[in-house]
Amino acid sequence: MPVFRLNRAFGVGRGAKAFLNMQGGLTRGAVPNSKHYEEQAERLGKIVTKQRKALRRKDRQIEKQAERLGKIVKRQRKALRRRDRQIEEQAAVLETLRERRQHEIRLRSELKQQRLEVYHLKNELDAMNGLVETARDVPSVEEVSDEPDTGTLPDFVIIGAQKGGTSFLYYLLTRHPLVEPAARKELHFFDNPKRFDDGAEWYRRCFPQLGWKDGRRSITGEATPSYLFYPQVAQRMAGLVPQARLIALLRNPVDRTYSHYQMQVKRGTEQGTFEEAIEQQHAPYVPRSIYVDQLLRWFEYFSKEQMLILKSEDFFERPVETLKVVLNFLDLPEWQPEASELRQRRHTGSYKQKMDPSTRRRLEAYFEPHNKRLYECLGVDFGW
Repeated sequence: MPVFRLNRAFGVGRGAKAFLNMQGGLTRGAVPNSKHYEEQAERLGKIVTKQRKALRRKDRQIEKQAERLGKIVKRQRKALRRRDRQIEEQAAVLETLRERRQHEIRLRSELKQQRLEVYHLKNELDAMNGLVETARDVPSVEEVSDEPDTGTLPDFVIIGAQKGGTSFLYYLLTRHPLVEPAARKELHFFDNPKRFDDGAEWYRRCFPQLGWKDGRRSITGEATPSYLFYPQVAQRMAGLVPQARLIALLRNPVDRTYSHYQMQVKRGTEQGTFEEAIEQQHAPYVPRSIYVDQLLRWFEYFSKEQMLILKSEDFFERPVETLKVVLNFLDLPEWQPEASELRQRRHTGSYKQKMDPSTRRRLEAYFEPHNKRLYECLGVDFGW
């Protein structure tokens, strides 16, 4: 019992000492320096203050930059709105000019057509009155273009081939603002001895006088597809219009031969079958489809650069693209006909009776060596 009391007394004493030490701020080890913490806190406070000031300055700079950028964007938006208004005004002016130009082109086209109709009506009236056609009866410039003087010689001539699309091409060409039509498409001046004997003045009266439109000289020409075939035409043409540009449309010879036959059937000049017609020695159907012999005669008087040889099938399938090639050849500005004109004037060449397959094979075999000679002559394979 005395020992227990003694140990208990010691424990109470240690507890009281620890309490007193705590109250007095005493701990084991070194006592912390409060001044050091205060200085460190002060330094950190200054750093935070500086950073806050820097952030505020940065914020003010960003605000000023944003304000400047806002003013720039505002000015640019105003400039863009002004530019948009200018573009709209210019577009409206251009649309007005385009409409006026289209209206002018339509009026010119209608005027050309009306003049041609007047000429044809006069011819029909003369025929009804039983007048004999003389040099005075041929189309004059007064009848075609209301000009008092003699016309000019053609700048271009479509020389063939028959049933190759010459009517369609000539129709499209004469719709061009810078192309004036002849009195009629086919003049037959160089392949008709009587007409040729009438002389160059007769031929000149078939064309209008030419002028200038929009800073460009207008041109004129005719299209007589039988020119390609007749041997004397090339020499005659070289003597009178040596500078004329010549255009030839070549169609698959088998199809051209059959189409030529069908044309004569419709005219009532052919009564026999197609097989009977091509067997006749005097019939023109097959010989007119041997193009290479005809072109070789033309190359004796005209250079290949002066002649444009086109594949008719290309023209039938892609008339607008082919027309661009022709316009470039004639040194004319690009122009595109109306879709309605492409539909209205194109001849499909449909027939009631189709060619017998055996006849087609026989004609293909006959034309094959002639076609190969043609390809060698032109340096182009038409694939017939």
